[in-house]
Amino acid sequence: MKETLESALQHAVEQLVESGQELPPIRLTRPKIREHGDYAANIAMALSRILRQPPQQIAALILQTVRWPDAVESAEIAGPGFINIHLKKASEAGVIEKILARGEAYGRQSRQHGERICLEFVSANPTGPMHVGHGRGAVVGDVLASVLQAVGHEVTREYYINDAGAQIGVLADSVWLRMQELQGLAIDFPASAYPGEYVIDIARELLQQRPFAEWQAMDEEARRQAVGQAAVQANMAMIRQDLAAMGICFDVFFSELELHRSGRVTALIEQLRADGLVYEGVLPPPKGKEVSDYQPVEQLLFRATDYGDDVDRPLLKQDGSATYFAADIAYHFDKHQRGFDRLIDVWGADHGGYVARVQAAMKALTGREKQPDVLLVQMVNLTRDGKPVRMSKRAGTFVTLREVVDEVGRDAVRFNFMTRRVESQLDFDLETAKQKNDENPVYYVQYAHARASAILRKAAEEGVTAEAGAEDLSLLVSHEEKRLISALIEYPEMLAKAAERLEPYRVATFAMRLAADFHSFYHKHRVITDDRALSQARILLIQASRQVLANALHVLGVNAPERM
Repeated sequence: MKETLESALQHAVEQLVESGQELPPIRLTRPKIREHGDYAANIAMALSRILRQPPQQIAALILQTVRWPDAVESAEIAGPGFINIHLKKASEAGVIEKILARGEAYGRQSRQHGERICLEFVSANPTGPMHVGHGRGAVVGDVLASVLQAVGHEVTREYYINDAGAQIGVLADSVWLRMQELQGLAIDFPASAYPGEYVIDIARELLQQRPFAEWQAMDEEARRQAVGQAAVQANMAMIRQDLAAMGICFDVFFSELELHRSGRVTALIEQLRADGLVYEGVLPPPKGKEVSDYQPVEQLLFRATDYGDDVDRPLLKQDGSATYFAADIAYHFDKHQRGFDRLIDVWGADHGGYVARVQAAMKALTGREKQPDVLLVQMVNLTRDGKPVRMSKRAGTFVTLREVVDEVGRDAVRFNFMTRRVESQLDFDLETAKQKNDENPVYYVQYAHARASAILRKAAEEGVTAEAGAEDLSLLVSHEEKRLISALIEYPEMLAKAAERLEPYRVATFAMRLAADFHSFYHKHRVITDDRALSQARILLIQASRQVLANALHVLGVNAPERM
């Protein structure tokens, strides 16, 4: 219906504007006030500058020209030039039959030319268990992948394992110290080491694999590498379990260490040399703060400022090894070489300063603008009854994601993490997430689905059935019924917008709004009444509402229970 109305307005506007002129887009919105109609258009105000006429006058010309479909009851000019459109009673109720015909596929698109997208998310360092902040990024990435798939794209979920670098050395040293401690040796455990119990578990496991004397007799660097790699494997196994507990599966786990071993980082640096994209130079001291021991050192620098960054970036450290940035360029270039049409990364908000330099490198290497697309996810403030929760015995310094999932459940974590935009900090209260009332958003939405299921069971028990295409949907004319139908209509458009704008939170907010409209209808109207025709129409409305609630929850990776 919305597309039909927009098309009618488009034809009318084209007759009023000289051919060849660029026209502003026509977008209908739902008025917040019921009396203002079913749809509103602001096209007259957008055309005012082009036609050099007052918006109200342009709106009048549009209404004289437009040929509305039969579903339109009336249209009038409002305010400074809005066009408010009123539909005939139950004119949109036909969407119910469409929903029931398509079922789980309602709202989904099949694109012949969908993009191949590499969506990288989580990528937590394999130095310990996942914390709650990692969990939010994990859910955002997973739901975004589902949204993009729903509108017809081919999405690869990818995890980049940061298993090279100084942090792995610190992990190896931490485990070795615990191995010595388990042998009764006195150790000095530095503040920089990883303090969690999981480090002791890894140390104990390594001692079961090989006697302490053998570990102690090894060359120090060989032992450090062996312990570090074993610790990474143990932590990645734990991270995979945490992800599975969240219902998240990855298609690809990509190792940074293997990237280096394969020679691709070195090859990338040589390619940049050959293309004239690097030079030997000296970086200025960091901006905004004094560095008393700053020593100007000549380094191999990538010409990042030529491609939009604010400073050129080093590719090699003073010891000749590649910087993390060099490895990151090689990794993203590898994605490009694998043939992906689009790259999307989900990073923590503390990586915001890193976006421009990676995009600059990709532009230099591939000519692609603003790739990868980057979503920066803000942290989670974890509370219990409003008081901060900060420490974990398991991790030593933070609350692990698995502890939260075990306490409140996967559905509560996934849904609550999606209720805010990624750029907004999220307050997550453990006690609220366990409540079975309207304060808990996931319970509120799941209860709407369960309530719809209960109504349909009761109708079947009483012998009241309905068949799509055979009932009179024009009877659904109450405010609550029309509002519920309007919400059902919005679902495909919401999915498309969430995919286009990379805003998966829209699915959760839509589900809450649909649940609210459903509960409002339920409290105001009986479904099984003495009027059998009306009862049958309402049963179909309930079936369609339950289906769309289930579809939205499926995209969110949340269960749609039939009983609660």
